[in-house]
Amino acid sequence: FPDKCGMMSDLEEIYIAAVEGGGTSFVVAVAKLMPGGFPQVLEQEEVDSSHDRPDQTLAECADFLKRHKPKSGYAALGIAIFGPVGLDPAKTATYGRILNSSPKRSWRNVDFLTPLADPCRGDRPLSVKVETDVNAPAFAEYLLVKDKLSSVAYVTVGTGVGVGLVIHGKPVHGSMHPEGGHVPVQPLEGDTFQGYSWGANSPFHGRHTVEGIASSVALTERLEAMTGQKNLPRSALVDLDDDHEIWSHAANALANLCVTLLLTLSIEKIVFGGGIMNRLSMIEKIRERTVVLLNGYLVLPEDMSELICRSDGNNSGLRGAIILAQSAFEECHASL
Repeated sequence: FPDKCGMMSDLEEIYIAAVEGGGTSFVVAVAKLMPGGFPQVLEQEEVDSSHDRPDQTLAECADFLKRHKPKSGYAALGIAIFGPVGLDPAKTATYGRILNSSPKRSWRNVDFLTPLADPCRGDRPLSVKVETDVNAPAFAEYLLVKDKLSSVAYVTVGTGVGVGLVIHGKPVHGSMHPEGGHVPVQPLEGDTFQGYSWGANSPFHGRHTVEGIASSVALTERLEAMTGQKNLPRSALVDLDDDHEIWSHAANALANLCVTLLLTLSIEKIVFGGGIMNRLSMIEKIRERTVVLLNGYLVLPEDMSELICRSDGNNSGLRGAIILAQSAFEECHASL
């Protein structure tokens, strides 16, 4: 008979499921636990979520999980999803749901946990962990440096700006979870940009905030204001030169965020990811501006890449979701 975590024997292969939920796409994966190492990804699939039809997105994810489910079911499920999201299992009304304050109207109050967990269940019990799509990669990044550091921030810069935090080895939740993309910043001198269109339902109305300046939505809308063009695709940003002034505004906002993290949390490492950070020149602009803004107040490393760096690769969110599933199973088994 299996124990409460589903372990049958030391020789049995253990399979876990992972879901990275983003505003443009979801990535679903099946992996096998490997002794003493990172789980082996066996199958994965990308599911479109840009159409804002949550039922369709979740149904396609569920179909993938059913197609690849082992006979006895998965041992664990890790979900790393965009926020704001309910993470506290004790708050049953919101746990596993996108909160009503989400700028994504069609996702408000959507229960994503049930349609993702149900197809994972089988004869064995299912361990589940849910995190934000930034806290999960923050935890993955922390595991890489846990022998040297006790704190890591992960910042994703894409359609929005999200901040994940791990302090003393644990993801930060508090009353909800970090929403550092909405903190105010000191704009560059003479900046007259009034904030992005998502600001209507955001803190400070999205004016002079990190996300209101540095997100791809805000940068595209700034480009429209500068050129007089309308309805530009966000892909228009790709064609801009590295020395275009738009990137100075973005780097300044993100450097302001770094300064806030350094001064309030004494954070030891800040890792950047997301589509905007695919522009390789951005990370150095952020480092340089951070030094300027701190004005000599903190002792900084001679090599700023030790403090502020880019994530390796584009799979940090999925990696984080896989680690969530792995840790959910291992924590349950360790409690026996």
